[in-house]
Amino acid sequence: MQTVIDVSRLRQNIRRIRARTRNEYCAVVKSDAYGHGIASACYIEPLVDCFMVATAQEAVELLAIVRKPVLTLGGDIAPYTRMYEPQIIPTVYDGAQLDAIVGAGYKRFSVEIDTGMNRLGADENKLCGIVEKCKELNVKPWSVYSHLYGGISSAGAQAAEFERLTANPLLQSKRHLYCSCALDLNGYNLFDMTRGGIAMYGYHSGTSVCMKTRAKIVALNYVVKGEHVGYGDYVLARDSLIATVRCGYADGLRRCDKQLYLKVRGVKCPIIGVPCMDLCMIDVTGLPCRVGEYAYLIADKDDAEYLAKCYGTIVYEVLTGFNGRAQRIYV
Repeated sequence: MQTVIDVSRLRQNIRRIRARTRNEYCAVVKSDAYGHGIASACYIEPLVDCFMVATAQEAVELLAIVRKPVLTLGGDIAPYTRMYEPQIIPTVYDGAQLDAIVGAGYKRFSVEIDTGMNRLGADENKLCGIVEKCKELNVKPWSVYSHLYGGISSAGAQAAEFERLTANPLLQSKRHLYCSCALDLNGYNLFDMTRGGIAMYGYHSGTSVCMKTRAKIVALNYVVKGEHVGYGDYVLARDSLIATVRCGYADGLRRCDKQLYLKVRGVKCPIIGVPCMDLCMIDVTGLPCRVGEYAYLIADKDDAEYLAKCYGTIVYEVLTGFNGRAQRIYV
């Protein structure tokens, strides 16, 4: 399996987002850049103000290739108390975490506020504790942020709550609330920075999909009607030309009860039987293909959205599923 990332599209998407939001831009590259590979960060660094990842391990990997600030989402702060990296900006959501982070040497940190998601973040009481701890330690947050739980539908109520909770001047440094949905908000205060995730990778109107996923055809076999193909009891209903493709569920092509396809020369070729761990079979009857050429699991946005629909999930989960042995190619 290969994932092919069009760097020019990635850059253009960022330019389009920034032209719309007109504030600072944080590129979200967690989960291996949504399956696009953490190395994609080095191609976009000149266009962004900072990066965001989920874990300390992701932050350390990113430090090897970028020089801009690296924000990390909230959660376990233990890794940061055992290391000090000035380029990393950890997240805290209570006074004890802030005390530990500053004690480890960090001068820059973010404060996460809970405005309704009830996942991570400081409630009003904890926020008061953070403010008092900031005064005690003579420090100030580098950024203050929250997360929307319902996109546009919850944006108004959560923005009002965010405004209220950050009324203290100590909490008004580099505020950020919105992610890709900022592109759909008209007349809203977009605060100081936008966190760009799924839109940056092309899954929003006005942006272009950056990544294609493909695998080589490794065998072609003429199989007669009534013969089995693959594991289980799948039997051909007609004589067929079957292509074996080097991708399976270990590569992100999941099994499901819906009809999946790969594209060969732009033609949708149905997957026959069930995907194996390392291979799958497709029906290429009547198609002049050959061993060594590529079959595409995702060639465009429609393919990714169709996969998500078949899997009963969202595009995010499909994209982050290509994170094992897939070879990444940047063009």
